[in-house]
Amino acid sequence: MAIIPLGIVILMLVCFGARWDPEGLTLEGQRAIGLFLFCMIFWVTRALPLAVTSLTVFALAPSLGIVSARETFSYFGNEAVFFILGALLLAGGMFKTGISQRIAVFLLSRFGGSPESLVSGILVSSALLSCLMPEHAVCALLFPVVLDIAKALSLVPGRSNLGKAMFFALTWGCVIGGITTLLGGARNPLALNLYENHLMSHGLEPARITFLEWMYGALPITVCMLFSAFLLVRWYFPSEVTDVKGAQKFLIERSKDLGPLSIDEWKVAIVYTITIMAWVAAPQLGWGLAQVGLLGATSLFLLNVLTWEDADGYVQWGVVLMYGGAIGLAECLGTTGASSWIVGKTLLSYDLGPWMLLTILILVTKLLTEVISNVAAVSLVLPIALQVGSEAQIPLMVVVFIVALPAGLAFCLPMGTPPNAICYSSGYYSIRDSTRTGLVLNVISWVVVLLAAKFYWPLLGLSVVTASP
Repeated sequence: MAIIPLGIVILMLVCFGARWDPEGLTLEGQRAIGLFLFCMIFWVTRALPLAVTSLTVFALAPSLGIVSARETFSYFGNEAVFFILGALLLAGGMFKTGISQRIAVFLLSRFGGSPESLVSGILVSSALLSCLMPEHAVCALLFPVVLDIAKALSLVPGRSNLGKAMFFALTWGCVIGGITTLLGGARNPLALNLYENHLMSHGLEPARITFLEWMYGALPITVCMLFSAFLLVRWYFPSEVTDVKGAQKFLIERSKDLGPLSIDEWKVAIVYTITIMAWVAAPQLGWGLAQVGLLGATSLFLLNVLTWEDADGYVQWGVVLMYGGAIGLAECLGTTGASSWIVGKTLLSYDLGPWMLLTILILVTKLLTEVISNVAAVSLVLPIALQVGSEAQIPLMVVVFIVALPAGLAFCLPMGTPPNAICYSSGYYSIRDSTRTGLVLNVISWVVVLLAAKFYWPLLGLSVVTASP
């Protein structure tokens, strides 16, 4: 592919070409920008697997003299990576025992009296589950259930409005619900780690955004976006079906087939409940999120619910590697001063107020997250955004929310998020359908996040007019 030699040429030109700004940018910083461009090209085009691109950070950063090998590899041992690992193992326990399917069928069976309630049931159920599990896992769990419902109702792929509404409800529910807690997507703990590292690298007092603080900050946006998504599918895809009793009958039969809760399901339910309670209480106990997650995951092994062979099957190790590389790249930009230089030469070179800066950051993040992984979008935008926030006297927790939340809200294209890709594969809707409706949701989410920053987050002590880290 031409992309691979192009990426290598750009890396070499930036790293070993003429110096750009000898007084304002160090040689290490210039090479960090070259590595940044190299990774961005491969993340956007996916010429290499995302995890492989992330691994090149650990190989190239010390080889190019950006940071030492010891420092480079230490980035992989950060808390966010192990929080993600713990969350994936816990989700694996839910999948293996079948309790996740039981919860999904139970939630869906509560709805279904009409086409509108069926669609709202799929939307709300997927959103609620995405508060407890990674959104892609929820979509993979619910997809065959929704597909069976569509077949039970004899909905024609590509033609049925109800079929389109059901699968949009599934993908949008997963996407919107995934921003609500730190469990919905690994980009959330990644953002927290980048925030904490930024504070430490600038000599500021280390601070954490707790599990509850994240949920409080995101929940109103989730509610607004779910309501908007429901109205949108009703408007664009009015159901041609009036009787959905077949769906209710299917779900009731599926529920009966599951039988009573097994011993292993009880074990997972108890461990998961205790783990979530510990995440909420972690600040008072002095525990870290990764510490709690790994203890919960280890408990599943001690209780003989999971084996290491299960872990190999349920944990997406490529995801873990991808996040480690994203954090390493952000650290290279921050440590060498490259992010400060980029900010000074771009956004801060214009006389922009804080609200215009926030508006631009949301726009850039949303454009990126539609074409690349949301993790890559966060790792590319947030280090620069945090520097913008520091220079413009914007509370950095606001900056974290203003980048991480929109990064999770990709609605248009299949490559935006795994739920988009999974639901598109059903064949019930086209790219044209997802683009025209997703564009509307993207605009709504842009406005909703800005309104939250203007009116809601100040109630949490995060006022944009106040200068605080």
